[in-house]
Amino acid sequence: MAKVKMLAISLAAPLAAKEEVLFYLQKLGAVEISVQEADGVLTLPDAREAVGALDAGRQKAEAALSLLDRRFPVKKPLTAMLEPRIALTDSQFAERAAEEEQTLGICEELLRLERESQELAADTVRRQTLCDTAEPWAGMELPPLDGHTARTAYFVGSFPGAYDRGGLLNLIARAAPENDCVEAEIVYTLPESTGAVVYCLRGDAESLQRALGGLGFQHAPECESRAPGAFIAAHRKAMEENDRRAAEIDSRMKALSENREAIAFLLDSLSLRRGRAEAEERLPQSGRVFSLEGYVPEARAERIAEKLETDFDAAVSVEPPGENADVPVLLKNRGFAAPLENITAQYSLPGKNDIDPTGPMAFFYYFFFGMMLSDAGYGLVIALATGLVWLLKGKTLERGMKNNVKMYFFCGLSTLFWGAMYGSWFGDAPGVIAKEFFHSDFTLKPLWTDAAKDTMNVLIMCFVLGLAHLFWGVCMKGYADIRNGSVFDAFCDTVPTFLTVIGIAPVFFGLFVQDQMPDGYSALGTFFYNTFMSVHNTLGGVWQYILIAGIVLVILTAGRSAKNVVGKLGGGLYGVYNLFSGYLGDVLSYARLLALGMATGVIGQVMNMLGAMPKNPALKAVVFVAVFVVGHSANLAINLIGAYVHTNRLQYVEFFSKFYEGGGRPFEPLSVNTTYYKFKEEQ
Repeated sequence: MAKVKMLAISLAAPLAAKEEVLFYLQKLGAVEISVQEADGVLTLPDAREAVGALDAGRQKAEAALSLLDRRFPVKKPLTAMLEPRIALTDSQFAERAAEEEQTLGICEELLRLERESQELAADTVRRQTLCDTAEPWAGMELPPLDGHTARTAYFVGSFPGAYDRGGLLNLIARAAPENDCVEAEIVYTLPESTGAVVYCLRGDAESLQRALGGLGFQHAPECESRAPGAFIAAHRKAMEENDRRAAEIDSRMKALSENREAIAFLLDSLSLRRGRAEAEERLPQSGRVFSLEGYVPEARAERIAEKLETDFDAAVSVEPPGENADVPVLLKNRGFAAPLENITAQYSLPGKNDIDPTGPMAFFYYFFFGMMLSDAGYGLVIALATGLVWLLKGKTLERGMKNNVKMYFFCGLSTLFWGAMYGSWFGDAPGVIAKEFFHSDFTLKPLWTDAAKDTMNVLIMCFVLGLAHLFWGVCMKGYADIRNGSVFDAFCDTVPTFLTVIGIAPVFFGLFVQDQMPDGYSALGTFFYNTFMSVHNTLGGVWQYILIAGIVLVILTAGRSAKNVVGKLGGGLYGVYNLFSGYLGDVLSYARLLALGMATGVIGQVMNMLGAMPKNPALKAVVFVAVFVVGHSANLAINLIGAYVHTNRLQYVEFFSKFYEGGGRPFEPLSVNTTYYKFKEEQ
């Protein structure tokens, strides 16, 4: 459990070597560059234009890759996410970088072709709509639309619904009773519409037009030659031309898709250059030199300084940071604690006076995860899958993916353990299979007890484990106080809490403990139960004195920061109240260890029951396999998420609150933040 010790690094080097220095530091990924201020002699360069140009290029490359993935998807195996980025040497990188302008031109052509393709598609839709509108009028000559003579006016269009001449005139008469001189000529009749020419006196044209609008009248299409057939033929010919051009575009884009890897490299290369361009804005410079300040891990500082001085003619200084320096945080853990660094970072990195909580929480994290999932079959599946990936791909996995694989491997082992303790193997699958298909009473008995049948005592165990978890957090608080030089604070923050909670615990647990051991306990379960009851009974008369001593110490120490006696007493009394109410709520939170574990097992049993419902043996076998695979897969997925979320909650809310403040700033070195390619690691 450690925060990596950081040193402050400062550098002055020839301006001509700036790009090479930044490139070296970026490949190294071990130096965070701090923002500096201009001092009158050195000025900060303005890289906004360069960053903007690089962003524009990146947007084109991203859009081109997205386009190719959409138009010409490449089938990837399920294990593709486990594949590492492609490693390139410096010379290979430089060779590919020389083709960037050409690749950028390919991206621009792809995007231009896509825009043209979209325009053609939109034009085709527009023309098809016009053709559909004009189709009922095909084979006839239309008069000029909505025209008039010296004494009459007429409107050419269609009405929704099917009408004959009499029905249409009646419809118009009801809508425009004031127009008593109206005539209609039916052009076509379809089930969904009727085309017609409606005549009226010229003076009645305006009122009739309003009435027709209320009837859903749609004017006939504007056909330039007044020949709908020719109008439709012209648009269909144009659509055929659109289709031909679209096929040409598709063929050209398919040929350009062969440059997918080059576009991916371009995107990564531009991202690297953007990172360096942003870093340049933090480096004051004159006409000949530039300076750099930042932070570097102590373990790598000496070698990096030597390399910079030797290869780049730089003057480098490495020293401990100042007392008030904003030092970034980098965590370094080993063993099964290392994968949980991301869990800590999701909450908050350690502050200046914090210890790294990753190591202290590791055991309980895996322990509680297994209790919540608590099915040995599921644990076996998780452990085998992640263990196989770790074994076969461990040397090539990216660091983040490797940590995830390791974390779920340990979670799988814990789940396997607790599932065996509770006797849950894909629910009660062994017993159901034995009974339904082999007519046997075989079953896998729990190593400890069946949580669904012995709920109360399992709940007590959850509370005991929760109390141990909370006490471990209090111990971490005491350790942090001692490390920061305050032994008295360590005593006040730990001993009174221990005495008070231990003193009141028997009263709390007495509400739940059964006087007699339940039936069905295994030998191991019997041992644990008898041990607990023996300790409880032996110390029965001592608890009250421990409680009194704890309360007195809390009253005397909880308000020690107050400046007067009244404040100290008030703080002490509030400390007692807060201790009782806080720990009561905290301990009850660990009931979720039982609740989620039971949910997994019960749902698994329901799936097995549903699969075994058919009476016909052959049908039962088919249904059972199908329900088993689908049902248990869904149960595993849902409860895996639940175990992850609630395990994190127990760490963040109950455990961290006892000693951890957080607020640390993450170490963000200039590094190779790419998606597809990386540099071969320097030996």
